[in-house]
Amino acid sequence: MSRIGERIALLIKELGLNKNSFSKEIGLKNNSTITNIINNPDRNPSYDVIFRIVTRWDQLNIRWLIAGQGEMFSIAEDSFPNINDRLSHVSRKYAITLVETAERLNVEEEELRKFFYENEAPSAELLNKYIASFPELNPDWVRYNHLPMMTKNTVGDYISPDTLNKMIKTFGERLPGEFEALFNCNNARPAHIVRIESFLECDIALEVFGDEMLPDFMPGEIILCDLVNKNAYIYGLPYIVVTDQLNVLRYIKDSGKPDTLLLVPCDRKTNDFEINQTDIKQLFLTKGKIRRFLS
Repeated sequence: MSRIGERIALLIKELGLNKNSFSKEIGLKNNSTITNIINNPDRNPSYDVIFRIVTRWDQLNIRWLIAGQGEMFSIAEDSFPNINDRLSHVSRKYAITLVETAERLNVEEEELRKFFYENEAPSAELLNKYIASFPELNPDWVRYNHLPMMTKNTVGDYISPDTLNKMIKTFGERLPGEFEALFNCNNARPAHIVRIESFLECDIALEVFGDEMLPDFMPGEIILCDLVNKNAYIYGLPYIVVTDQLNVLRYIKDSGKPDTLLLVPCDRKTNDFEINQTDIKQLFLTKGKIRRFLS
């Protein structure tokens, strides 16, 4: 993307604006200047226009705007250039589920799913509902990604660390019924389990216990998982396998026997073992992980 006009057009799209609203945001009377910059390959913005743009959006990377170097926005906590990502982040910040978010906004859950999972642009009405339903939010953050996310007089007070810790430890009790087996099997030890509504579009996050899956999975890592059809496994991938008697993270491989699966660890100390396919109650595909590095 060599032209600055192309980058300005991309910026307008990322901000969820159009040429008219973008021009208004930077204090221009109409969109003619921006339109000419975008449509004419030989037209470059004046210093005044560039100054207006970079002072309006604090997180905008001026090197990207002028020369196409680096990322569009500088990285900062609670900074999400895409408006759908910002709305999704609200649920994570308040540690509430998608259902609870919909209830607070007084909208249908499916309406929110369109924004979070199908990347449909939110309406002005929905943005106003977020601002009204979460009064601690900075309205300029909701609309334009202007930090801070929370208003200055309430930042840090929306949820205490003790409350958040308690919520994490007890969150399992509030999960939908399809996760019950994960907590009820005999040797399950899922400490610190939370529902992930948008991060990688995964269903649950679990802490890894034991060293049977070293070096692929280290103790203390957080693995991100999706609940999948228990009959739709793929050989060679890592799954959390849940039966009445066990809850283990293993690679599923072909046992060479009909209706029988081989569960394989990574280390060479722990033995493989077989289970009957019909014994599987739930199956979670491991899609990602968060690794902790100690200083």
